[in-house]
Amino acid sequence: MAAVTRCNAPRLVIHAGFHKTGTTSIQAALQAHASQLSAHMAVQVLAGGPSALRDAAQAARQYSARPGGVTLRRLRLMLRLWAEGLALDPGQGLLLSSEDFAGHMPGNRGVQSYAAAPAIAATLAEALRQRFPAAEVRFVCTTRAPAAWLRSVHWQLAKHHHMTLDAAEFARLYAPAARMAPVLTALRQATDAPLHIAPLEAQACRRLGPVAALYDAAGLPPQLCAALPALAAANTAPPGYLAQAFVALNRQDMPPEARQAAKAALLHPARNPVCLPPAPR
Repeated sequence: MAAVTRCNAPRLVIHAGFHKTGTTSIQAALQAHASQLSAHMAVQVLAGGPSALRDAAQAARQYSARPGGVTLRRLRLMLRLWAEGLALDPGQGLLLSSEDFAGHMPGNRGVQSYAAAPAIAATLAEALRQRFPAAEVRFVCTTRAPAAWLRSVHWQLAKHHHMTLDAAEFARLYAPAARMAPVLTALRQATDAPLHIAPLEAQACRRLGPVAALYDAAGLPPQLCAALPALAAANTAPPGYLAQAFVALNRQDMPPEARQAAKAALLHPARNPVCLPPAPR
């Protein structure tokens, strides 16, 4: 059997957002590829991940909603506990993906932007460097064109009862959050780590989809990537008019169970195009 080639300094690759930029597809691919990657990289995502990782992600969301000394200290503690429990084989790196490490999605829990993301990333990098001094920390941020990102975030939030803004009003109010360049600059400076910026529009056409950007950052051998199976895109958006219909339901005074049932009834034919109703004019 051929010897496994490893990097001299293992890479700890952190995909820390942003929301609605192919993150679900990335995490599904990481889970599907985990066994084939294990000789080079350990994989962690929130779904099925250790409780310490979920606790750290929750602390990151809390910090984004209420930035301050108390929430930052809790975030630092939760990340330290997670990192202390992280076991890597000699020479093995890490691939971690969770948009929670950018904080709450803008528009949720009063969060207006990704202003908290640089401090969260810096705290995460600090915890990993303390745990693995010889490793190299790298960040990957997937992005998306502003108009498409705003539509997708609005749709995601329209699934929940508190979103009563129509798409145009939401886009007007949250346009600053869609301009991610200042956040990325601040994140690079705060972490003092290489930052790979991966626009979804460029990554989606690659054979492996947006997860390929993480594999680039990890420096995985081309022959290994070529052997990995491609997966279909996950969590694709349904027809745009559904967000309008969901917002209309959110504006109605009705029992939560009835609202959710009405949304499910609208969503089912949209997910099954054979019985898709005509879009409203």
